[in-house]
Amino acid sequence: MKLRIHNPCNEQTRYYRNYNLFWDELTDKLKEKYDVVENRYFEFANSRGFEININSSKLILMECEYVIENLDNGDFYILSVADNLSQCVLSERNNSKLKKVLLSQFVDYDVKHHTSNNYKKYSPWIYFQSNLTDLEPHYKNRLINSDYVNKLCFWGTTSERPILKHFNSDILEGPNYIGGSEEYFSNLIKYSVALSISGVGQLCYRDIECFALGVPLLKFKFQGSLSEPLIPNYHYISVEGSETLPKHNGVHTDRLGDKSHASMIEDRFNEVINDKEFLNFISKNARDYYDKYLNSKNRVERTLKLLEL
Repeated sequence: MKLRIHNPCNEQTRYYRNYNLFWDELTDKLKEKYDVVENRYFEFANSRGFEININSSKLILMECEYVIENLDNGDFYILSVADNLSQCVLSERNNSKLKKVLLSQFVDYDVKHHTSNNYKKYSPWIYFQSNLTDLEPHYKNRLINSDYVNKLCFWGTTSERPILKHFNSDILEGPNYIGGSEEYFSNLIKYSVALSISGVGQLCYRDIECFALGVPLLKFKFQGSLSEPLIPNYHYISVEGSETLPKHNGVHTDRLGDKSHASMIEDRFNEVINDKEFLNFISKNARDYYDKYLNSKNRVERTLKLLEL
């Protein structure tokens, strides 16, 4: 089988995000079994869409998207880490040659709304940590220390997360933070629980990073899906009531929550913070999930099984 790989990248983007590294890992693995032609270099990968043509159909890819084209029969497959359903993943939904779309940000009711009779082509996938920082030393350092800070920690941008202004500073550590990746993770592992507040998409890099570090994650019940389900109060500490959250682009999103939603999170935090057995249970299950499905050793094989090439 002869394949053509489409994925816009250049010197600046290739190792900017962890998924950029994954694209290389996946390409190398495909080369072990197939005759692979690469269509990847794009000078403007970090600033505009990459236009490709498949069977007279035009797709526009972002650097967080990857297309596998079977040159023998014209079939193609799309992988996307985009926060929203992009032009790339929707524009050819009626094309019989489009066989599979793997989405990192898969919200069932939103995908059904946009894909209708083509829904079965779309599947939940995996997600990634933000950058290339090696998290293993930080995970091991967390295991050495069991005297954690009993506050809920969140550091990140606040401009698009108005819910953060409603938290009690006695409970929440953050949200403003200045520091590089190594300092960030060194501080994160000191806390008993981390808060997850979505960005544009349902999942954030910090969610996967907390799984990798064994830091229990507290969030509203996850509306999206990954290829292997995240189980509330097993892989993460769940807050009920996500259906009451405001919607953005048709999807309930915690970042737009108000004081009542912040209070729901604080109440759940107070319920669990002194239950060390439960927190250890969440930590272990989250780390096991990461090891089995999301770390660099297993994620390529997991992806190939989902693609069913």
